[in-house]
Amino acid sequence: MISRSGFSRARRHVPAAFGAACLALCGLGGCNNPTGLELTAEAIASCPGEEATPDQTAAGPTMLPGRVCGACHRSGGQAQNSPWTLAGTIYPDGAAKCNSTGLAGATIQVLYTADDPMGRYRKNDVQPGGNIKSNEAGNFYSTGFFVTPIRIRVFTGTSELPTKEMFMTTLVGLDPVTNQSVRVDCNTCHGGTATPRVYL
Repeated sequence: MISRSGFSRARRHVPAAFGAACLALCGLGGCNNPTGLELTAEAIASCPGEEATPDQTAAGPTMLPGRVCGACHRSGGQAQNSPWTLAGTIYPDGAAKCNSTGLAGATIQVLYTADDPMGRYRKNDVQPGGNIKSNEAGNFYSTGFFVTPIRIRVFTGTSELPTKEMFMTTLVGLDPVTNQSVRVDCNTCHGGTATPRVYL
């Protein structure tokens, strides 16, 4: 079964679609801001004390680094025409401010967390569409359909010979209370002042 978030709840292989480009945030006449963006309270809260620059509010792949992407890129959001299942920003330092320079060219890898009973994949295999590159702002995002929960690996260099590498210890994408698949907004947890940024 596929949830509205785009993640598969069942332990089965689902083809992935990769979000290659950011679509316009609002429909024609849908926003009052000339940049095409109304910054939501959720996005603002993820970067306390930092105001987005005019360049960062222009719709595009490098917009609003460090902010909660799913505040808009979700069903019912400003960017509901481009809902993402996984998104965030990676930095070279865990204490980085939102507006600082992100880490470009890192690979965010989505891994299976268990063997498939039908033998189609094994634990820690990369899921289809599960190699996502960070852009020049450090932003990364996907519209892929992933089997949840997922494990995240982040690295630079090649998969076989990474120059830097980190595995996320917490499994994400599945609500532990409802057992429903959920959108993964990395900047929700890795933002504000509570935890370090996603960094490598």
